Amino acid sequence: MGVWITTVCILFVLFQLFEWLKGFMLPLPIYVLAGAFLAIASNYEKGLGALLKPNGFTAQPLHNNPENSPND
Repeated sequence: MGVWITTVCILFVLFQLFEWLKGFMLPLPIYVLAGAFLAIASNYEKGLGALLKPNGFTAQPLHNNPENSPND
């Protein structure tokens, strides 16, 4: 009998918790902060230096051939 009452009580509490969570809404700033935290956490291994300097980026000139330069 005790197992039956315990099971019914646990199911009732779980159902009430589920109904409460369905109606629970977080404000937009919480979503923004959570997204920023996830972005930082996912890139934590790269370190802060990788965020400040681009990896392997070199500026390429638009016109490699000086004969066809638009400034002629």
